[in-house]
Amino acid sequence: KNMGIFDGYLLVSDMDGTLLNSKGKLSEENKKAIEYFVDNGGQFTLATGRMLPSIKRHIHKMKVTLPVIMYNGTKVYDFNSDEVIWEKFLEEERKEIVKVVNKVNHNIGIEIYSNEQVYIYQACKRTERFSKLGYDVIYNVDDSIWNKKWTKALIVGEKEELDFVETYLRKDYGDNNIVRSSDVYLEIIPKEISKGQALKKLVMHKEIEDFTIITVGDNMNDVELLQEADYGFCISNGSEELKRKSKYIAPSNDENPIEFIVNWIKELKNK
Repeated sequence: KNMGIFDGYLLVSDMDGTLLNSKGKLSEENKKAIEYFVDNGGQFTLATGRMLPSIKRHIHKMKVTLPVIMYNGTKVYDFNSDEVIWEKFLEEERKEIVKVVNKVNHNIGIEIYSNEQVYIYQACKRTERFSKLGYDVIYNVDDSIWNKKWTKALIVGEKEELDFVETYLRKDYGDNNIVRSSDVYLEIIPKEISKGQALKKLVMHKEIEDFTIITVGDNMNDVELLQEADYGFCISNGSEELKRKSKYIAPSNDENPIEFIVNWIKELKNK
Protein backbone atom coordinates (compact mmCIF):
# COMPACT_ATOMS: atom_id res chain seq x y z
CA LYS A 1 0.00 0.00 0.00
CA ASN A 2 1.28 3.45 -0.87
CA MET A 3 2.42 5.74 1.91
CA GLY A 4 -0.21 8.38 2.48
CA ILE A 5 0.43 11.77 4.04
CA PHE A 6 -2.02 10.90 6.84
CA ASP A 7 -0.59 7.46 7.70
CA GLY A 8 -0.54 6.98 11.46
CA TYR A 9 -3.24 9.59 12.13
CA LEU A 10 -6.64 8.89 13.65
CA LEU A 11 -9.40 11.51 13.56
CA VAL A 12 -12.44 10.93 15.78
CA SER A 13 -15.45 13.26 15.55
CA ASP A 14 -18.59 13.76 17.58
CA MET A 15 -21.68 13.81 15.33
CA ASP A 16 -24.44 16.12 16.52
CA GLY A 17 -23.44 19.75 16.82
CA THR A 18 -19.92 19.04 15.52
CA LEU A 19 -19.63 16.98 12.34
CA LEU A 20 -23.24 17.73 11.38
CA ASN A 21 -24.29 21.35 10.90
CA SER A 22 -27.16 23.01 12.74
CA LYS A 23 -29.59 21.54 10.20
CA GLY A 24 -28.30 18.07 11.10
CA LYS A 25 -26.61 17.66 7.71
CA LEU A 26 -23.09 16.65 6.65
CA SER A 27 -21.68 19.50 4.57
CA GLU A 28 -20.08 18.76 1.22
CA GLU A 29 -16.83 20.34 2.51
CA ASN A 30 -16.67 18.08 5.58
CA LYS A 31 -17.57 15.05 3.47
CA LYS A 32 -14.77 15.78 0.97
CA ALA A 33 -12.29 16.47 3.77
CA ILE A 34 -12.99 13.05 5.32
CA GLU A 35 -12.54 11.39 1.92
CA TYR A 36 -9.28 13.24 1.32
CA PHE A 37 -8.01 12.30 4.80
CA VAL A 38 -8.91 8.59 4.44
CA ASP A 39 -7.78 8.30 0.81
CA ASN A 40 -4.38 9.56 1.93
CA GLY A 41 -3.89 7.05 4.73
CA GLY A 42 -5.86 8.54 7.64
CA GLN A 43 -8.22 6.56 9.89
CA PHE A 44 -11.58 8.17 10.63
CA THR A 45 -14.42 7.28 12.97
CA LEU A 46 -17.26 8.74 15.05
CA ALA A 47 -17.89 9.07 18.79
CA THR A 48 -21.55 9.80 19.41
CA GLY A 49 -24.39 9.54 21.89
CA ARG A 50 -26.52 8.07 19.15
CA MET A 51 -27.87 4.53 18.83
CA LEU A 52 -27.38 2.18 15.89
CA PRO A 53 -30.33 3.04 13.60
CA SER A 54 -29.67 6.77 13.86
CA ILE A 55 -25.96 6.35 13.05
CA LYS A 56 -26.90 4.08 10.13
CA ARG A 57 -28.89 6.93 8.57
CA HIS A 58 -25.67 8.92 8.13
CA ILE A 59 -22.74 6.53 8.02
CA HIS A 60 -23.05 5.60 4.34
CA LYS A 61 -22.37 9.26 3.45
CA MET A 62 -18.84 9.22 4.86
CA LYS A 63 -15.72 7.10 4.88
CA VAL A 64 -15.65 5.58 8.36
CA THR A 65 -12.70 3.20 8.59
CA LEU A 66 -12.81 2.05 12.22
CA PRO A 67 -15.47 0.87 14.70
CA VAL A 68 -17.75 3.62 16.01
CA ILE A 69 -18.08 4.75 19.63
CA MET A 70 -21.83 4.82 20.38
CA TYR A 71 -24.06 5.83 23.29
CA ASN A 72 -21.35 8.15 24.68
CA GLY A 73 -18.97 5.24 25.14
CA THR A 74 -21.21 2.40 26.29
CA LYS A 75 -20.70 0.46 23.06
CA VAL A 76 -18.04 0.21 20.34
CA TYR A 77 -19.49 -1.21 17.14
CA ASP A 78 -17.90 -2.15 13.83
CA PHE A 79 -20.30 -1.14 11.06
CA ASN A 80 -18.08 -2.73 8.42
CA SER A 81 -18.38 -6.23 9.92
CA ASP A 82 -21.60 -5.67 11.93
CA GLU A 83 -20.10 -6.76 15.23
CA VAL A 84 -19.92 -5.43 18.76
CA ILE A 85 -16.27 -4.82 19.70
CA TRP A 86 -16.97 -3.84 23.30
CA GLU A 87 -20.05 -3.13 25.40
CA LYS A 88 -21.09 -2.35 28.97
CA PHE A 89 -24.58 -2.28 30.47
CA LEU A 90 -26.16 -0.07 33.11
CA GLU A 91 -25.68 -1.51 36.60
CA GLU A 92 -28.82 -3.30 37.85
CA GLU A 93 -29.07 -1.26 41.04
CA ARG A 94 -28.91 2.00 39.08
CA LYS A 95 -32.05 1.25 37.07
CA GLU A 96 -33.96 2.65 40.06
CA ILE A 97 -32.89 6.15 38.98
CA VAL A 98 -35.74 6.32 36.48
CA LYS A 99 -38.24 5.89 39.34
CA VAL A 100 -36.46 8.60 41.32
CA VAL A 101 -36.54 11.02 38.37
CA ASN A 102 -40.19 10.24 37.81
CA LYS A 103 -40.95 11.18 41.44
CA VAL A 104 -38.94 14.42 41.22
CA ASN A 105 -40.77 15.51 38.06
CA HIS A 106 -43.55 13.30 36.71
CA ASN A 107 -43.89 15.32 33.51
CA ILE A 108 -40.32 14.90 32.34
CA GLY A 109 -39.58 12.44 29.53
CA ILE A 110 -37.74 9.21 30.39
CA GLU A 111 -36.45 6.81 27.73
CA ILE A 112 -34.79 3.46 28.28
CA TYR A 113 -32.42 2.09 25.63
CA SER A 114 -32.10 -1.68 25.52
CA ASN A 115 -30.92 -3.93 22.69
CA GLU A 116 -31.14 -1.07 20.14
CA GLN A 117 -34.76 -0.40 21.05
CA VAL A 118 -36.21 2.68 22.73
CA TYR A 119 -38.77 2.22 25.50
CA ILE A 120 -40.69 5.33 26.56
CA TYR A 121 -40.96 4.95 30.36
CA GLN A 122 -42.50 8.40 30.70
CA ALA A 123 -43.72 10.36 27.67
CA CYS A 124 -43.39 14.11 27.17
CA LYS A 125 -43.46 16.52 24.24
CA ARG A 126 -39.83 15.74 23.36
CA THR A 127 -40.19 11.96 23.38
CA GLU A 128 -42.38 12.36 20.28
CA ARG A 129 -39.34 13.19 18.14
CA PHE A 130 -39.00 9.52 17.11
CA SER A 131 -42.33 9.34 15.30
CA LYS A 132 -40.92 11.54 12.53
CA LEU A 133 -37.80 9.39 12.21
CA GLY A 134 -39.46 6.03 11.71
CA TYR A 135 -37.86 4.11 14.61
CA ASP A 136 -39.94 1.47 16.28
CA VAL A 137 -40.37 2.96 19.71
CA ILE A 138 -42.18 1.05 22.44
CA TYR A 139 -44.70 3.13 24.37
CA ASN A 140 -46.43 0.46 26.48
CA VAL A 141 -43.65 -0.44 28.86
CA ASP A 142 -44.46 -3.28 31.25
CA ASP A 143 -42.52 -4.88 34.10
CA SER A 144 -40.43 -6.99 31.72
CA ILE A 145 -38.32 -3.84 31.20
CA TRP A 146 -36.63 -4.49 34.57
CA ASN A 147 -35.30 -7.86 33.36
CA LYS A 148 -33.69 -6.46 30.22
CA LYS A 149 -30.09 -5.29 29.88
CA TRP A 150 -30.10 -1.50 29.64
CA THR A 151 -27.55 0.42 27.61
CA LYS A 152 -28.59 3.77 29.05
CA ALA A 153 -31.53 5.84 30.19
CA LEU A 154 -32.18 9.29 28.75
CA ILE A 155 -34.02 12.06 30.58
CA VAL A 156 -35.50 14.64 28.19
CA GLY A 157 -37.08 17.95 29.05
CA GLU A 158 -36.65 21.71 29.04
CA LYS A 159 -33.31 23.15 30.17
CA GLU A 160 -34.59 24.40 33.55
CA GLU A 161 -36.24 21.06 34.36
CA LEU A 162 -33.07 19.17 33.54
CA ASP A 163 -30.89 21.60 35.49
CA PHE A 164 -33.03 20.81 38.53
CA VAL A 165 -33.05 17.02 37.97
CA GLU A 166 -29.29 16.95 37.33
CA THR A 167 -28.55 18.88 40.54
CA TYR A 168 -30.95 16.64 42.47
CA LEU A 169 -29.35 13.42 41.19
CA ARG A 170 -25.81 14.62 41.89
CA LYS A 171 -26.37 16.32 45.26
CA ASP A 172 -29.32 14.59 46.95
CA TYR A 173 -29.29 11.17 45.31
CA GLY A 174 -25.50 11.05 45.05
CA ASP A 175 -25.11 9.62 41.54
CA ASN A 176 -22.44 11.26 39.41
CA ASN A 177 -22.48 8.83 36.50
CA ILE A 178 -24.75 11.08 34.53
CA VAL A 179 -23.80 13.21 31.56
CA ARG A 180 -25.51 16.27 30.11
CA SER A 181 -25.18 15.78 26.36
CA SER A 182 -27.24 18.90 25.54
CA ASP A 183 -29.52 21.45 27.19
CA VAL A 184 -32.43 19.04 26.74
CA TYR A 185 -30.74 15.64 27.30
CA LEU A 186 -29.46 14.14 30.53
CA GLU A 187 -28.02 10.63 30.19
CA ILE A 188 -27.74 7.92 32.81
CA ILE A 189 -24.84 5.76 31.66
CA PRO A 190 -22.80 2.93 33.23
CA LYS A 191 -20.02 3.84 35.66
CA GLU A 192 -16.54 4.63 34.31
CA ILE A 193 -18.03 5.21 30.87
CA SER A 194 -17.08 8.04 28.53
CA LYS A 195 -16.24 8.54 24.88
CA GLY A 196 -12.60 8.87 25.96
CA GLN A 197 -12.64 5.58 27.81
CA ALA A 198 -14.21 3.88 24.76
CA LEU A 199 -11.51 5.46 22.56
CA LYS A 200 -8.90 3.65 24.70
CA LYS A 201 -10.73 0.34 24.11
CA LEU A 202 -10.85 1.02 20.36
CA VAL A 203 -7.14 1.90 20.17
CA MET A 204 -6.20 -1.27 22.08
CA HIS A 205 -8.49 -3.43 19.96
CA LYS A 206 -6.99 -2.09 16.72
CA GLU A 207 -3.45 -2.02 18.17
CA ILE A 208 -2.86 1.56 17.09
CA GLU A 209 -1.36 2.86 20.35
CA ASP A 210 1.38 4.66 18.41
CA PHE A 211 -1.05 6.66 16.24
CA THR A 212 -1.41 10.43 16.58
CA ILE A 213 -5.01 10.97 17.71
CA ILE A 214 -7.05 14.08 16.93
CA THR A 215 -10.57 14.46 18.33
CA VAL A 216 -13.30 17.07 18.02
CA GLY A 217 -16.51 17.75 19.95
CA ASP A 218 -18.86 20.45 21.21
CA ASN A 219 -20.29 19.44 24.58
CA MET A 220 -19.30 18.21 28.04
CA ASN A 221 -19.93 14.61 27.02
CA ASP A 222 -16.87 15.08 24.78
CA VAL A 223 -14.46 16.22 27.49
CA GLU A 224 -12.75 12.83 27.99
CA LEU A 225 -12.64 12.31 24.22
CA LEU A 226 -10.65 15.55 23.92
CA GLN A 227 -8.42 14.73 26.90
CA GLU A 228 -7.59 11.27 25.58
CA ALA A 229 -6.25 12.68 22.28
CA ASP A 230 -2.91 14.17 21.32
CA TYR A 231 -4.88 17.12 19.94
CA GLY A 232 -8.44 17.73 21.19
CA PHE A 233 -10.53 20.39 19.45
CA CYS A 234 -13.67 22.10 20.67
CA ILE A 235 -15.67 23.91 18.00
CA SER A 236 -16.12 27.65 18.39
CA ASN A 237 -19.86 27.41 19.14
CA GLY A 238 -19.42 24.51 21.56
CA SER A 239 -20.21 24.69 25.27
CA GLU A 240 -18.27 27.41 27.11
CA GLU A 241 -17.17 24.89 29.73
CA LEU A 242 -15.69 22.56 27.11
CA LYS A 243 -13.97 25.48 25.35
CA ARG A 244 -12.27 26.43 28.60
CA LYS A 245 -10.93 22.89 28.91
CA SER A 246 -9.72 22.67 25.29
CA LYS A 247 -6.29 23.64 23.99
CA TYR A 248 -7.50 23.79 20.40
CA ILE A 249 -10.51 25.53 18.86
CA ALA A 250 -12.01 24.71 15.44
CA PRO A 251 -14.63 26.73 13.52
CA SER A 252 -18.32 26.26 14.33
CA ASN A 253 -20.30 23.26 13.09
CA ASP A 254 -21.73 25.49 10.35
CA GLU A 255 -18.23 26.41 9.12
CA ASN A 256 -16.86 22.96 8.19
CA PRO A 257 -14.71 22.18 11.24
CA ILE A 258 -13.58 18.81 9.84
CA GLU A 259 -12.20 20.47 6.72
CA PHE A 260 -10.36 22.92 8.98
CA ILE A 261 -8.89 20.12 11.13
CA VAL A 262 -7.76 18.01 8.16
CA ASN A 263 -5.95 21.07 6.79
CA TRP A 264 -4.52 21.71 10.27
CA ILE A 265 -3.14 18.14 10.42
CA LYS A 266 -1.59 18.64 6.99
CA GLU A 267 0.15 21.79 8.25
CA LEU A 268 1.26 19.94 11.37
CA LYS A 269 2.93 17.35 9.15
CA ASN A 270 4.78 20.04 7.22
CA LYS A 271 6.29 21.60 10.33
